[in-house]
Amino acid sequence: MKTVILMVASYFVNFILLSVYSPFAMLVFGPFLDPATLQRLNSNPGYSYWFMSVLVLVPGLLMQLSPFQRLMIFFSGYKPIEGAQRDMFEQALQPILQRGGLEGQDFHLYVNPDQSVNACALGDNNIVVNEPMFRYFTVDELSGVLAHEMGHLQKGHTWKLLLLWGMTLANRVAFWCYRMVLMFMTVLQIIPFIGWILGFFCLVMNFFLQIGNWVLTYPLILFNRYCARQDEYAADAYACKVGLGPELYEGLAKIDTMYHNPRLSFFGRMLSDHPATDERLRRIREYVEEMGTR
Repeated sequence: MKTVILMVASYFVNFILLSVYSPFAMLVFGPFLDPATLQRLNSNPGYSYWFMSVLVLVPGLLMQLSPFQRLMIFFSGYKPIEGAQRDMFEQALQPILQRGGLEGQDFHLYVNPDQSVNACALGDNNIVVNEPMFRYFTVDELSGVLAHEMGHLQKGHTWKLLLLWGMTLANRVAFWCYRMVLMFMTVLQIIPFIGWILGFFCLVMNFFLQIGNWVLTYPLILFNRYCARQDEYAADAYACKVGLGPELYEGLAKIDTMYHNPRLSFFGRMLSDHPATDERLRRIREYVEEMGTR
């Protein structure tokens, strides 16, 4: 139910924002439309609403397709894993596949050269591990972390994230175009008198657009972060369910020790897409103990 609410809310928020930024969106997308379509969009609001719905929904749906996920992986700098790292990756993945009844060939494995200690799942069947994980983690600890990422894949969290990301794409492009126009008008402010008028216009336009953007998106961001934290708990529970709770506990505890994560304030917790690590560790410990008593 939370997922449905999040997607519907995301659609309406992005639709409204795109309607606000529509003049700037047309600067980008308009040249790809034939003159007859542009005329219908200008004269008939129904066509404009249909066009904006397409711009919001289609990128999100395209991100569910493997070719577009591969493009995202390529531009993110992730590399297919090879050599000793692949051997360790596959060794750590093996107990997850066996206990979850999964097939190894269904998953694509990548390494991220970023030097932070992290891992992530992406799209339908892509798992990414940052390079330092292979140096600082044991195979068992890596198995626990990978079981958590597999939980995201098996519970459908990753396709939802890509859908939501794609639904914001047109808005991000329109906002970028708006910033370029604003920058150009700022340069023109050196012109006497006309520059003063342009400066005042830019100030008013920026104020209302930024306030509107904040009012519309901030509640959605808070709800999205809440859902993301619940997804983290669900992925932890999946790792425990397949019998890798102790390994996940050790992996998370090591990450927490390495980063010395400070305790977040109330608003910091509300804006975080991950729950506090100590709370996750407590839940994992309780789940493992509960499983052990059955």
